[in-house]
Amino acid sequence: MQYPQLRYVPEAEDPSMTLETRDLIAKVIDNTGLLAPLEASKAYFNRSHRFTPFTHHLGYHGIRTLYRKDEKRNLVIPFASWLNLQSAELAGIETDAVDERAWAGRGRGWPIRMEKAEPGARLSLDPLPSMKFKYSLELRPAEPDGIDFSMRFEFGRRPESGPARFRASWPCYMNAYDDVRFFYPKGTSVENWAWSSIGEKPDLVLGETVHYHHVQQGFFAESQAIPLGYGLIGERAFILMFSDPRVRLFVVNAGGHLFFSPVQNPAWDFEWVLENYPLHQPVGFDGRLLYTKFTGPEGVFRRYLEWHQQQE
Repeated sequence: MQYPQLRYVPEAEDPSMTLETRDLIAKVIDNTGLLAPLEASKAYFNRSHRFTPFTHHLGYHGIRTLYRKDEKRNLVIPFASWLNLQSAELAGIETDAVDERAWAGRGRGWPIRMEKAEPGARLSLDPLPSMKFKYSLELRPAEPDGIDFSMRFEFGRRPESGPARFRASWPCYMNAYDDVRFFYPKGTSVENWAWSSIGEKPDLVLGETVHYHHVQQGFFAESQAIPLGYGLIGERAFILMFSDPRVRLFVVNAGGHLFFSPVQNPAWDFEWVLENYPLHQPVGFDGRLLYTKFTGPEGVFRRYLEWHQQQE
């Protein structure tokens, strides 16, 4: 099934919206695919190592570019994007079909539209025939070094029997790093926790392909005391924080990975499970992502407390 709203456009007509803070530039896109110039197509590869003429896959809406102005290094893996709705499941209800041109993930390939929502952008999904829920992702600059986001759902259907359970997940595909670990507060309560990590730092010579064998692995946070986590990128930290403790962090050791490459590009992801969801009533959660100088775990937690207090 193909949705006519999903289309390829030339890169010269890039439809993304730009968000800017003092330190960061972010480009937001709907699930349009970007088509490379024909003469440049041989420079791009798909997962099968074949030539492909596009540089942004259909279905990957959200943040396709994020970089510091003084660094100019895109943190988002090519072809994909962050905070796209990669899976959405309603227990006991058939999942709507996705466009067969979209690549990977049940939630991708649905028609997402984008509009300005000052001072940022809003991505929206109208109810589909089977699942019948509305969805929106709103993104806004957060000074000086972050992006705020809000996920909202409004459900129009419950199963005839069984639990009314909703599960969704969103990825942050990181662009070629050697350390896939993501650190989070592990413990029994918000007062009793310690920093722990998920994922593993690979035991290999970075970039050496001889005797390399890639094994895709997923790692889930256990006993997550606070909806907060960070990964390290050199002297900087990529930080995710959320308003709802039901948001759970997980890591795929190499999201969107080329199987022959030992250079890792972890997917620092999260999921949200909602039990007994209401009908015709907006529900969801808020979050903030930061890309900033790493001042130790205590600096990460301080930034979370500052943001959390703003939410109250």
